[in-house]
This record gives sequence, structure tokens and C-alpha cells, in this order.
Amino acid sequence: MAQFHWFTAPGKLAALLLAGILAAGTALAADTGKQDFVKNCAGCHGTSGKGNGPDLYVLGIKAPDLTLLSKQNSGVFPFQKVEDSIDGRNGFPSHRRLDMPFWGVNFQQQGKEYTPQSEAYVKARIDAIVRYVQSLQQK
Repeated sequence: MAQFHWFTAPGKLAALLLAGILAAGTALAADTGKQDFVKNCAGCHGTSGKGNGPDLYVLGIKAPDLTLLSKQNSGVFPFQKVEDSIDGRNGFPSHRRLDMPFWGVNFQQQGKEYTPQSEAYVKARIDAIVRYVQSLQQK
């Protein structure tokens, strides 16, 4: 029976550790995306993403059904378009855009606004929300 020696397989150990860290990071990102969605988006889009949140009646706006984004885009989830919409800083198509907060501004780290560190933090949070919305797509 062959014995496993830690010192003879550093590459395998590093690969296992990296895989574990990435898996934990992916699960954490999914949890963070869901938490951010529930806290910041569900008021309008509803917890299911169907556009039936309780705040719509107060605000007098209509939120889209986020579960249909892939279906409305020939079966392909429009990741970049959703990311840009959540961020809010890329383009200003109409005044109706003001119906939704600019999370690219709102998620900035206080005292570090618009620094590379804060921008990376904002992108990670928005990407996590986008991945969560992607998980809500109807098949």
C-alpha cells in the first residue's frame, strides 16, 4: 500500500486547498447575492423576482419580472445588461431609470468612494446579485 506524503505532493495539496476556498467563496457570493437582493431589490421585484414587491403600491411604478430575462433573450441570460442596470452608472436611457436606485453609487465603501478598492467591492456585490437573479430564471 502506497503512503501519501504531504511533502511529495505540494501541488495536489495546494489544488485541494484552492478548490475548497473557491467553493466556499462561490457559496458565500451566492448567499451575499441573495441577501442583497432581499434587502435592496425585493421591495419592488418581490422575493421571487416576479415584480410583485410590496413597495410598488407606494411608489406607483411597475417592476419587471426578473424570472423571464433569459426567456426574453432567446434563452440566454443577459448578464452584462443586468449588471449595468443594477449598477446604474453606465448610460442614462431615460428619466424612468430614476425608478431604480443606482447601486453602483449606493454600494460604495464609505470614506473610500470610487477608489479601485471600493469599485472592486461594488462590482463583487453587484455580480453576486446578478448571479442570484440568474438563478431565478424560469426554465
